[in-house]
Amino acid sequence: MTNALSSAKLICITSLLLCANVFGACDFDTDDADSPNFMDRIIDCEKQPKSNSNPSKSVSPGTTELYGDGTVDPISGMAERPVAAPGSMNHSPGKAFAARQSYSLRPNAKFEESVTIAIQRLHLKMAHYCAEGWKMESQWTEADRRQEGDYYLHYRFRCAG
Repeated sequence: MTNALSSAKLICITSLLLCANVFGACDFDTDDADSPNFMDRIIDCEKQPKSNSNPSKSVSPGTTELYGDGTVDPISGMAERPVAAPGSMNHSPGKAFAARQSYSLRPNAKFEESVTIAIQRLHLKMAHYCAEGWKMESQWTEADRRQEGDYYLHYRFRCAG
């Protein structure tokens, strides 16, 4: 019975140490397994938000997202996206935006799903929000988890002036 308990404890500690590597800030050692709040610490560790290892991917504060639910307003807590009339040309000097467009690298993808069309659509969006010009601040790509070979091209840009 003691051997079974020791083995179970060793397995628990080993898996905990592996979790500690995954969650980074959750540092545990073998003595932690004996503490009364051990499971609570594991649960708290799992709830911690994952940090973004690539700073170019993060949308900085003050940047308006033009995709998804938009940008969360810190005062109201509501997600907002700018509304602009289709075909209109707007300009917000110094304002930062983040836009994305899907594209596919699958062999059977249609031309409309090509990276060339994605770039064109992003440039149309940038011209729509920054009619007098813009500066590209960063660009990155993320995989679309719904379909292998599909991606999102992201541009973070700031209106001139």
